[in-house]
Amino acid sequence: MALSDVKVFPDAELMARNFLAEFFGDEAHLCTVLPEDAQFDELIQDKAVIRVIRIGGSWRFRRSLDEPVVDIDVWAGSLASARLTANQARAAVADMAGDQRDGGLCTHTAEISGPGRRPEDNPKVYRIGFTTGLLVRPA
Repeated sequence: MALSDVKVFPDAELMARNFLAEFFGDEAHLCTVLPEDAQFDELIQDKAVIRVIRIGGSWRFRRSLDEPVVDIDVWAGSLASARLTANQARAAVADMAGDQRDGGLCTHTAEISGPGRRPEDNPKVYRIGFTTGLLVRPA
């Protein structure tokens, strides 16, 4: 078997991040790695910061589908803003099935854990997060 024969799944983290970036437009800052402290402090004054990270998952059905588990965290300057943005992201991700981008197709979504407060060291920032499951395959 050669490298060219190996079936590679699409980057589900990138797919979800780009899907949400398109959904929110300029209303939120989307990332997979949090900005540096100074940049984060500046961003959070104007808009929510949303981080999308894959935290696990596995392939299914003889490696025909990838089933990633994705954490989505929202940081905002107020609890109300963090909750609203997290609920908007939750609704958007629920409708991600059928979306094709970044070399992949999302065929299904499932909520694993709904939005809830998560620990945050900075008392001036509020963090709400949720966990979702996706099914993706190469497009």
